[in-house]
Amino acid sequence: MIVFFENKVVLITGASRGIGRAVALAFAREGAQLVLAARSAPRLDQVETEARTLGSQVLSVPTDVTSESDVAALVEAATRRFGRIDVLVNNAGIGKVGEIESEEFPDKVHQTLQASLFGMISVTRHVLPVFRQQGSGAIVNMSSVMGRKAFSRFGSYAIVMHAVSAFSDSLRQEVKGGGIGVSVIYPALTATDLLRDAEADEMPPPFRHMTPLTPEGVARAVVSAVRHGKRRVVLPRMANMLLLGEAFSPRIGDFIASALAQRPVTTFLGMSRGQTYHETLASRRST
Repeated sequence: MIVFFENKVVLITGASRGIGRAVALAFAREGAQLVLAARSAPRLDQVETEARTLGSQVLSVPTDVTSESDVAALVEAATRRFGRIDVLVNNAGIGKVGEIESEEFPDKVHQTLQASLFGMISVTRHVLPVFRQQGSGAIVNMSSVMGRKAFSRFGSYAIVMHAVSAFSDSLRQEVKGGGIGVSVIYPALTATDLLRDAEADEMPPPFRHMTPLTPEGVARAVVSAVRHGKRRVVLPRMANMLLLGEAFSPRIGDFIASALAQRPVTTFLGMSRGQTYHETLASRRST
């Protein structure tokens, strides 16, 4: 059987848990060779062990993507080990909840910019010369539904996710014709640790009743996006309704966002199936 990604080299940031871990294992099942990057060496070791069990060759490089020297060392180690990089998945990042009027808001924006945007830019800029030399490559940037429509109490995150969209759109046009593809993934609320420190009543209202996506589902979308050269992927599909309304009129977008704060609406749309974000995380920890 021919596996699409057999012997392709996939570099994944934020690979130690959540979506990054799921993406690593999804590509391992496709026969890819992996370069895993994250700050936590012990967690990287765990994911490396899981990926090797699936038959993948793996290089783990503890990396802080906000450090230029760390990023340079990461890309150098990847090319020294495998001789090339075929796919870059920019997944590293953080999320902060809080109102714009809070004293901490500017700091939250700054912290999120550093981890989720400038880290992405740094890794991409170091990998692009490799892609240019090869004449091929695929970049996947992880954004959020809030990279197209902001929600209250999540302004700092939405600001950065919008910036990820702008960066990706500009990059895609700049690399056109060079054999390099750029995909952006826009998942809605996902069962990762991104918001684990937020209390249930601190969550953005549209998220309070939603059943989160699984990291594995998002990972399958990432693999599919690279395989088929998709430029944008919104998850779940129903979220496109919100983005379409927002594109037509901010008034409509705000109305849909307010409606999603009501459990009967999210249930009717299939976006609430019983467990909330915090309930899902609690059940995962207990298994």
